[in-house]
Amino acid sequence: MNPLSNRQRIGYGVGDIAICFYWSGVGLYLLYFYTDIVGISPYLAGWIYALGIAWDAVTDPFMGYLAERTSSKRGRYRPYIFFGTIPLALSFVLLFWVPPLEGVSLFLCLLIINIFHRTCFTIVSVPYSSLTPRITSDSEERTKLTTARMIGASFGTLLMSSLGFPIINYFGQDNESLGIIYLSSFAACFAVIILYITYASVKESSTKEIKETYPSVSKLILSILKNYPFWIVFSSILILGSTTIMFNKNLIYYIKYALDLHSYQGLVLGLSGLSSFASIPFWSYVSLKIGKRNTWQISMSLLLLAFALFYFYQINSLQELIIIVCLIGLASGAGGVLFWSMLPDTIEYGEWKSGIRSESSLYGFMTFAQKSSIAVAALVLGILLTLINFSPNEIQTPETLVGLKNIMSLIPASGIAISIFLMYFYPINSEYHKELLINIEARKNG
Repeated sequence: MNPLSNRQRIGYGVGDIAICFYWSGVGLYLLYFYTDIVGISPYLAGWIYALGIAWDAVTDPFMGYLAERTSSKRGRYRPYIFFGTIPLALSFVLLFWVPPLEGVSLFLCLLIINIFHRTCFTIVSVPYSSLTPRITSDSEERTKLTTARMIGASFGTLLMSSLGFPIINYFGQDNESLGIIYLSSFAACFAVIILYITYASVKESSTKEIKETYPSVSKLILSILKNYPFWIVFSSILILGSTTIMFNKNLIYYIKYALDLHSYQGLVLGLSGLSSFASIPFWSYVSLKIGKRNTWQISMSLLLLAFALFYFYQINSLQELIIIVCLIGLASGAGGVLFWSMLPDTIEYGEWKSGIRSESSLYGFMTFAQKSSIAVAALVLGILLTLINFSPNEIQTPETLVGLKNIMSLIPASGIAISIFLMYFYPINSEYHKELLINIEARKNG
């Protein structure tokens, strides 16, 4: 097949800048917003995340199921980007608003807003992710396309991490609740522009199967259950995400309370994002040379060593923290490239195995896995922060700081080790994937 043009790669890749404005905005700042700005306990903040997962358990797979059955002149997935972009932007600004309420009313209001934003994000992000197999069916081209997407994702994360606190402090001065509204508003406005650029740039390939009779829900579920490469990728990213997020979410607290470097938050977070961003082309090149599974094993082993260094080394300065954080970023840059390029390959495995192509449903389940990792981590983190006697906006005890560092290192290390073990059993390489496509095409031709 013909290789993708740079316009197609860039048009698709920039969309993840916008997606990651929202994704990293929630991942980096929402828990801090709840505890240090709104003033609720880490335990209640964790429950807001956890209750949101129950809603995502329905909306993500349902969104995938619905998108697969959409037929319009704009395509199958692009209409959701077109119509969902504005509501998503508004929901993101609302997410960082401090309601003038107290007690149960405040908790319920924050929960409802969080669920509303999760729904809006699902409407855009699941169809956006599902575009990958519609743009190209070639495994290596998908790696290149995913590389463009991950560069966009890392750039979006880099902007949110490096500019977040500078924007909050500049526009809010001593009022962080005002500053974070400016941050969310700027991010939402730019995200709207970017997503409409993606909508205008990316075209879906012709899909003859749109008019076909779709399998029943039971057959669809059965086909997904038989797709064991998908479950390897699913389990690996769920476990990896729910454990490494313990580091990402706590880094703001560690900088502020353990090292008393709150004014350098933007610098540390920015360099963390920059190191991950810079490593993406390298990991993409390695993946094309030695395969996706082998690259996962190598990169995750290096990430495990980086977390071991964070645990054993006594960090006393900004420079030492930056070095270790950048090492973690360099190793973790492989995760996104490999994850999002492995997933489309599992779609063809499932189609070969069961005769049912369930791309958007798989993307819905996978997006659910990502959101689940945040929700589970936030709930557990809220409980753990309570257990180590963490108190927002107060001087922490030495025991609390030791506990914080243990949470940030031991839990991620265990998740990384499990993902390395699981990925050992991932069966799809470039040659195997080409055989799958040949067999699928032969079956279609009778």
